[in-house]
Parts: sequence; structure tokens; C-alpha cells
Amino acid sequence: MAQYSWHIPLLRAGSRQLWRYEARRAGWAAGLAPPATLLVAVAMALLAGNNGAGRRQVGDLLLTGLEALLPLAVAMTAVTLVARDGCRELQLALPTRYTRTLGRRLGVLALAAALSALVYSAGLGLTGWWTGPGPLASPLVWAPPTIWLTALAVLLAVLGRSVVMATSAVAGLWLCEQAFAALLAGHDWTRPLYLFATTRIGTGEGWLTNRLVLTLTGLLLAGTVALLLRRPHLLLSEEEE
Repeated sequence: MAQYSWHIPLLRAGSRQLWRYEARRAGWAAGLAPPATLLVAVAMALLAGNNGAGRRQVGDLLLTGLEALLPLAVAMTAVTLVARDGCRELQLALPTRYTRTLGRRLGVLALAAALSALVYSAGLGLTGWWTGPGPLASPLVWAPPTIWLTALAVLLAVLGRSVVMATSAVAGLWLCEQAFAALLAGHDWTRPLYLFATTRIGTGEGWLTNRLVLTLTGLLLAGTVALLLRRPHLLLSEEEE
């Protein structure tokens, strides 16, 4: 390891450049997918309003964009960050673990999602269209489902080594949770892991428990990904789509 010791000051001095490089490697989708998705939610709400939907329905649709559409977009984008790296062999030869490299790229996506969600939430609040919990609890609308769904998507991408498999599984789960909302929300053993509790159930009893369980299990999934990425063959044998 001594031959790599001279890299450390360089990496520290160039951390800003390193993050800029990783942002470029993450691609335009990492920065644009979250805000574009929320703009789609606004467009859908405007369309619903023009077609005669009530104020409450429009507000709920705007909130759905934050709780349901944003996590799906972030999860799908995360899969591409895992699968579309053509330099893994080079990465594994460097002193910096690939887990950190991938973590920085996912961090770029997470930052874009968080900033987009915060600006979107503030905009809804200032214009009177916010129908969710109070300001301090507003991040719990989008953060737990985003963490959980994104961690699952990355885990599936690492295990299955297939973009199609990972995105199909995540999209299928998302659709099932939308289609069978009443069934999933109606049982004590499925309600804590239900992704869309805010818009489908409300912020009453059990909502904070749901948010906490989603966050903790999402972090557990993310920890599993970090452990799996320590096994080089999972990276070198990935199938290219």
C-alpha cells in the first residue's frame, strides 16, 4: 500500500474536482431526472385541474408526485449508474474502493433529488397547495420511500447484473403498491412497509412508524449493497445490456 500513499494529499486537495468528475460520470440523467419528474407531476395536476378536478384532488396529485413519482425516477436512474460503467476493471485497480466511487455518483443523484424535493415542497407550501404534514415533517413524505426503493433497485442491479431485471422488478413493485393500496394498507404486517402511506392512508396513527420502518430497512438494503460491492466478481461479471 506504500506505493499509493502519495495519492492521499492529491485526493484531499482535489476533492472538489473529484466530485465534479463524478457528477460528469453520473451523467445528465442524475441531475435532471428528479426535477423533470416533479415538473411532470405539476403538469399532471394542471391537466387535472383544467378537467374539473377539485382543489383537494389537485393537491393530492401534487403530493403524489413527491411521494410516488420522485422515488421511482431516482430508483430507475440509480440502476443506470450501477450498470452503465465501462471502467470497472480500472476502478478495481485503484486504491480507492469502487464502493466509494459508486457512492459519490449516487450521492450526486441523491443531492439532486433532495434539492428538487425541498424546492418543490417549499413551492407548494408558499402557493397554498401543500396537503401533507407540517414543514418539519415534510421531508418524511419523500425521503423514506426514495431511500427504500433506490436501495432495493441498486441491490437488484448488483445481484442480477441486469438493467432490465432490476428496472422491471422495481416498476412491478411500484405498480403493485399502487394497484393494491387498500389491501397493503389494510394489514398490520404490510402497512409499515407501504411506500405511499402519506397519499393513500394519511398522516394519522402509524404514519411515523411507517416512515421509520421504511428508512431503517432502506438503510439495511443499502448496507447490504455496500457489502456485496466488496466482492470483485460481482462487478467484473456484470452483463452489459
